[in-house]
Amino acid sequence: MEIDQNGYVYTSAKKIISDYLRLKDDELQPDSHIVDDIGADSLAIVELGFQLSEKFGVPLMDTSGDKLVFKNLVEYIEANMDSEKKP
Repeated sequence: MEIDQNGYVYTSAKKIISDYLRLKDDELQPDSHIVDDIGADSLAIVELGFQLSEKFGVPLMDTSGDKLVFKNLVEYIEANMDSEKKP
């Protein structure tokens, strides 16, 4: 599935993750694994999970494997986002 890199979820999630991890704009790509490629530790994953859950109304309790690839995270949020949180 192709994700919209200009879409609300993509740009908002990228800003949250990039701000928290202090990444340069081009460091977080759709295929980036947030732990393996970006280097986030377990505390960062928990905090990002809270921030993303608050922003989109999607519980992010399972942060294993493929869900930590940025494009998969965006797809998961888009598929499960509360209707009140959609723009």
